Amino acid sequence: MKKYALHNSYFKTNRMRGLPDTILEIAEYLKEHNELPFRYEGSNWIYEAFTEWQKYRGVYNSQFLTPDATVDRMLHFAGKYFADNNVLEPCCGTGQITWALAKDGYNVTAFDNDASMVSICNILAAGENTFALSVCDFRKFYKPNKAGFYPCSFQQIIANPPYETAVLTDFLESIGETQEFGGISILLLPKNFVDKDRPKRVFEVLRKFGVLEREDMREDFVRTKTRAEIVVLKKL
Repeated sequence: MKKYALHNSYFKTNRMRGLPDTILEIAEYLKEHNELPFRYEGSNWIYEAFTEWQKYRGVYNSQFLTPDATVDRMLHFAGKYFADNNVLEPCCGTGQITWALAKDGYNVTAFDNDASMVSICNILAAGENTFALSVCDFRKFYKPNKAGFYPCSFQQIIANPPYETAVLTDFLESIGETQEFGGISILLLPKNFVDKDRPKRVFEVLRKFGVLEREDMREDFVRTKTRAEIVVLKKL
């Protein structure tokens, strides 16, 4: 069967050809056939296929995949501020940051509320034991049990969370309620979000953290005009 190029042709023709149509289907195809269904000579097929898929299907739930250069900078800050190699990654998506952390020797606990995203990571992580993946919403993950204790309190967190203001505020509030004093979070946040002083709830949540460093992304997201920056937060 003819292999179409990923860019500008594959997602235009795959439906009529019966080829894998989603990123999860492509990952399953790769697992079964040990090759991709399209021509590709790059180094990060998940990122490029997902952003190409978004070109035709749209962007939903602020699924802005983290570009490689930004992942590298986030790992730079991890090396600078994390005290050990145990890391929590909420909202891991397709695993752009997860894989980089694992390759750098971190023990990663990662989760996402999108089951297809977690399935993609699990397929590609076959045989690996450097990180654990689960399907969970961060609101439930941080929810205390019947005795009032939180299931875990990770002092080292790294994430590219959702960008909708209400959801992002929930996300930061969850970290603020469970992380102990001095805990470090390396987050990719909307540009200047940490400077907000309104609405009141956002301001109250941000007061739980101190900003240690911040740095603009080295490149733009694909398929969105949203601007973001890497922010290193310390729990106060």
